[in-house]
Amino acid sequence: MKLRGLMGLAIFLILGLGHAFSQAPPQRVISLSPNFTEIIYDIGAQDQLVGVTNYCKFPPEAQQKAKVGGWLNPNIEKIVSLKPDLILVPQFTSDGGAKFKKLHLPVWVLNWATVEDVLKLYDAIGEKLGHVADARRAKARLQARLDRLKGSQPHETPLSVLFIVDHTPGTLQQLYGVGSHNFVDELIQWTGGKNVLEDSPVEYPMVSKEQIVSRDPDVIITVLPPQTKPGEEKADLDSWKQLPSLKAVREGHIYSFQGDDLMVPGPTILHLAELLSDAFAQARKTPEP
Repeated sequence: MKLRGLMGLAIFLILGLGHAFSQAPPQRVISLSPNFTEIIYDIGAQDQLVGVTNYCKFPPEAQQKAKVGGWLNPNIEKIVSLKPDLILVPQFTSDGGAKFKKLHLPVWVLNWATVEDVLKLYDAIGEKLGHVADARRAKARLQARLDRLKGSQPHETPLSVLFIVDHTPGTLQQLYGVGSHNFVDELIQWTGGKNVLEDSPVEYPMVSKEQIVSRDPDVIITVLPPQTKPGEEKADLDSWKQLPSLKAVREGHIYSFQGDDLMVPGPTILHLAELLSDAFAQARKTPEP
């Protein structure tokens, strides 16, 4: 009995020491992508965030954090000076954080594509930063609001949609659309649309005017910079009159979205989903003369 008791005590001490020496959550985190920053704030871990990119604008408080450049051209000296104990790096960067690893800085590379991937980031970042319960609640909150939009038009025939994520403003030049296997494509489907470029093997392919005419979408959506002035927005919408045969042009169903948050795969995807839902509801009304 004494031996058994001693063994039990030893196991208890070993487990206790293991727990005591387990790695503490990082307290000096640098985010190299706006979606990481958004999620960190959404789970309430912003006090652990010491640096963000120049593109991290949401929530507005994030702009008060130290700026470390962009994900493709980070300011290495600034990052080193902040003494990070974790750097969150998006996988699509040119070297996957290799420059930081050479400096023996702690790097964590993350990737995403779909809405499900975005939701999984909540779990991963929440666990890493010691906010598991907060992340679970924030994720559930976002999931519930997305699900409501997803089921809002169950009996409607999907509208065919061309979504232009980038182009030369005021022209039909350098048009980049939304292809398959990404969160924008999913949100189009969830809110009552059918992506006319869903068969593209490229996530965001360049498209020609000839391709657009052949697909003849019911709705065209373009994303414009947030600083676009009303006159510039009108000129951009009017540029589509170069393709008068398009149904979307004839019926006046061309919409422009503006906002730095629209293409960020974080909690602000809800804003994009709401805009899509509103645009599709408008397009289902009596066509404009």
